Amino acid sequence: MMTQQAPPEFPKMFADNFAKAYDAFVKAVRQAIEETIPDPVLANTPAFLSWQTRALPMLEAQNATVHEAYARFLIGETRTIVTVASERRHLGKELDGLALDFAGTDRAQSLGSLKTTAVITASRLCQAAGVP
Repeated sequence: MMTQQAPPEFPKMFADNFAKAYDAFVKAVRQAIEETIPDPVLANTPAFLSWQTRALPMLEAQNATVHEAYARFLIGETRTIVTVASERRHLGKELDGLALDFAGTDRAQSLGSLKTTAVITASRLCQAAGVP
């Protein structure tokens, strides 16, 4: 009978950076939505409504999973955060077709940067854990 090996040990900073970066992106999306709701010009667009009704709930659920995986990591269980990071490396594909300028062009660059950081930190965690 074969058993799965635990992922190799990796420095805590990779898990810290991933959890913080993903959380920062989700919080920024939530804030952008909350601050844009009063603007009828932006809040009634299909792009905004897609972020509000589809993307944000998905991101919040994923963020809860990241937090749970990070909590497990802190008590010594590394497999879950590696699995979650491996999935989150594909965040760009999951958000494909959803323009980041849903809350205005001034926010798009900041949201893009936060999204990129979340993906990069997920990839770095995977690389440190030996996941291709």
